[in-house]
Amino acid sequence: MIQVSRIFNSPFLGVYLKTWEAYTLVPRNSDRDIKSLVSYYLKTEPIEMTIGSSNLLGSLSVMNSNGMIFSNIASEEELNAIPKDSNVAVLKDNLNAVGNNILVNDKAALIHEDFSDESVRIIKDVLGVEVFKGAFKEIKTVGSSGLVTASGMVIPPNMTDEEIEELGRMFGVKGRVGTANFGSLYVGASVVSNSKGALIGEDSTTVEISNIEEALNL
Repeated sequence: MIQVSRIFNSPFLGVYLKTWEAYTLVPRNSDRDIKSLVSYYLKTEPIEMTIGSSNLLGSLSVMNSNGMIFSNIASEEELNAIPKDSNVAVLKDNLNAVGNNILVNDKAALIHEDFSDESVRIIKDVLGVEVFKGAFKEIKTVGSSGLVTASGMVIPPNMTDEEIEELGRMFGVKGRVGTANFGSLYVGASVVSNSKGALIGEDSTTVEISNIEEALNL
């Protein structure tokens, strides 16, 4: 199931929201419609919170079925919003926009090339996946430009067929190149998706929406 939407009058939903199979992080002051869309289309429980008093939850967090990682600006009080049985870590790294710099599903993580060795260890341990450093050619922010779920993948159109196949083997899914929000290369910043559904930035064209839907097998 897919739906186009906006949040805070922005089509870049992935900047503000972060989801996986069970939960979706939602800014505290977002409107009721977004929470309803999250519940209906993603089939997840909304968790209302901020990170460092910021609404940019998608940029400042990353998650899969094994755990959640937050930017080092997250306070202990803010992290109390997360269910107590969750595996949670705060990443103390100069690359504090972890959501922009980590692309992950339950099989692998592709991360920014400049993460420290200690950060790589934490990412591997908390998310329970094999970790690879890399980029989409000149685009180093793999988390905001790429999108991967348990069922599919969308990556920027600057990648070759061979590179797409290699990424597919890494993440254990098939995928394709694509854009969102009328030509934006930053699909991860534009779309919030899991294996059950997707919320897509409202500026996306019909062709972009169809491509994303097919790539993610929705």
